[in-house]
Amino acid sequence: MTSTASFLVAILLLVAVAAAPARATRCPQSDKQALLRVKQSLGNPATLSTWSPASADCCEWDHVRCDEAGNVNNVFIDGASDVRGQIPSAVAGLKLLMSLSLFRLPGLSGPIPACLTALPNLQFLTISHTNVSGVIPDSLARIRSLDSVDLSNNRLTGPIPNSFSDLPNLRSLDLRRNQLTGPIPAGLVQGQFRSLILSYNQLTGPIPRDDAQDEINTVDLSHNRLTGDASFLFAAGRPIGKVDLSWNDLDFDLSKLVFPPELTYLDLSHNRIRGTVPSSLAALSTLQTLDLSYNRLCGPLPRLHGVIRHGCKPYEHNQCIGGAPLGECHRL
Repeated sequence: MTSTASFLVAILLLVAVAAAPARATRCPQSDKQALLRVKQSLGNPATLSTWSPASADCCEWDHVRCDEAGNVNNVFIDGASDVRGQIPSAVAGLKLLMSLSLFRLPGLSGPIPACLTALPNLQFLTISHTNVSGVIPDSLARIRSLDSVDLSNNRLTGPIPNSFSDLPNLRSLDLRRNQLTGPIPAGLVQGQFRSLILSYNQLTGPIPRDDAQDEINTVDLSHNRLTGDASFLFAAGRPIGKVDLSWNDLDFDLSKLVFPPELTYLDLSHNRIRGTVPSSLAALSTLQTLDLSYNRLCGPLPRLHGVIRHGCKPYEHNQCIGGAPLGECHRL
C-alpha cells in the first residue's frame, strides 16, 4: 500500500470514529450517589458490600440492574438480616427506576415514604416480609405506571386507599397479612386485575360489586370480616381461576350458581352460605381444590362424578336450616 493510500485510510478511520455516537456512560453519577446514600441509610450492611465509591460502574453491583443505556432501573434487596432502618428517601434519586423490591428484611421499619412518588417510571413495587408499619399512603396512586404492588406480610394499618381504584395499569395487588381495616374500596375488585389478594386482614362490609368480564384470575379475600353476597364474582364469561373467600361472614344462595369453567381453586368454607350444592360443579374438570365446609348448605348432594370425586371433606360441617341435611356423601 502506498503512503498516499495509507494516509487516506487513516483519515477515513478518524472520520468514522468522530462520526460514531458517543457511548452512554454506564451508571450516571447521580444514580451511584443515590445508591450510596441508600446504603448509608440502611446502616452500611455487609449485604451491600459491593456498593462502593471505589467501584465506578454501579451496574456491576449486587442487587442492582441497569437498562441498555446504563441507567439503574432495578433495585432488589432480599433476605438480609443486617439491613436496618427505614426505607431511604434517597431511593427517589433513581429517576429511571422501574422495579423496587425490599423483601424479607426484618430490620426494615417505619412508614412507606411519600418520596416514592418521585419515581414516575416505577412499575413493580415490593415491600414484603418486613416490619414496615403505618398506613398505606394515598400518594402511591400518583405513580400511574404501577403494574404490580406487593405490600404483604408487614404491619400496615388503616384502610386501603380509595385511590388505588384509579390506577390505570395496576394488574396485581397483594396486601395479605397486615392489619388493614375498613371496607374494600368501590371499584377495586375489577376485571383488569390478574391477581387481587387481600387475605388475613380485618376488612369489613360487602365486597363491592363489579360486573367486568376481563382478565381477572385470582381473588383471595379470605380471613377477613366481609359480609353480604359474593355470587357476582362467578358471573358468566369471567375467566376466573382461583377464588378464596373462606373465613368471612358471607351470606348468599349457592344453589343456582354456574361456575367459570377455568376454575381450579374454590374455597368458600367458614361462611353462612346457604342453598344446595349446584350440579354445575360437575362440569369443572380442572378444579383441583374445593372446600364448601362449615356453611349452611343443605342436601341432597348431586350424584355426579364431578361433585363426589373430591371426597366428602369439602362438604362437611354444614348446618342446614330448613332443608335436608347435607350428610349423605359417604353413601354415594
